[in-house]
Amino acid sequence: MLITGKTRVCAIIGEPVEHSLSPLMQNAAFQALRIDCVYVPFRVPSSCLRDAVRGFRSQGVLGFNVTIPHKIKIIKYLAELHPLARNIGAVNTVLNTKTGLVGYNTDAMGVIEALRRKRVRLNDSTVTILGAGGAARAIVYALVETAHRIVVLNRTRRKARKLKRDLERRLGRQIEIGDLTRKSLAEALRATDLLINATSIGMNGEDSSLPISQADLQQHLTVLDIAYGRSETELLRKARRSGCRTIGGIEMLLHQGAAAFEIWTGMKAPLTTMRNALACAKPGGGSR
Repeated sequence: MLITGKTRVCAIIGEPVEHSLSPLMQNAAFQALRIDCVYVPFRVPSSCLRDAVRGFRSQGVLGFNVTIPHKIKIIKYLAELHPLARNIGAVNTVLNTKTGLVGYNTDAMGVIEALRRKRVRLNDSTVTILGAGGAARAIVYALVETAHRIVVLNRTRRKARKLKRDLERRLGRQIEIGDLTRKSLAEALRATDLLINATSIGMNGEDSSLPISQADLQQHLTVLDIAYGRSETELLRKARRSGCRTIGGIEMLLHQGAAAFEIWTGMKAPLTTMRNALACAKPGGGSR
């Protein structure tokens, strides 16, 4: 794409962002609709987040995505929150408006659409979610109306307690929490219908250190791993070998990205173009 003085900019910020396939997907969408905009990744350490946000605002970027580890921290630097983002307590999409930066959350929509497309039954289900960060918050919010029981396991109990306290107050539903250990995970999985990895473990094809054995993954399980890369995550490989239904994070990435595109442009996202861009970048299957 030719970048001119009129070219608008969208971005993704996080630490790290090297793994992100969002630039491929979003730039393909801009080109397909002949929008003079370019999407670029910026590695932003936590210590530089405030300065980065101020820079984007002053430079007139169209908007940006927010990924690990900034989805919660960024809220204090925004002028306004969309009601969904406020209820979730996390932001993954920001729109630069005349009156200031507005935070949105499209992760909730992304996970619901990914599960719907795979015809996953959510009514009266038990869902176990690994992680307690911004993505986990969005997933709990997305599933709370349909799931019978939600269990959140996290390596840091303090962070899990905060998620439980914040979301129970806003949603009026009980959320169970526990430590992410081999014993607690194995116990939770005996009664679980849907397992979702909402941590960054396994991102970009790296070996998983999730405390889970293949024997814990029974055939009745559906496993969604929002981590993604250019190869299948170790969790999904184990789940597939055990006969579980598996959903890669590319599905969630696609649908949350399409919703972000529509927020920035006001135009219908070219979903097929975006899916094809991701398929070309990552042959052999899906993840976040």
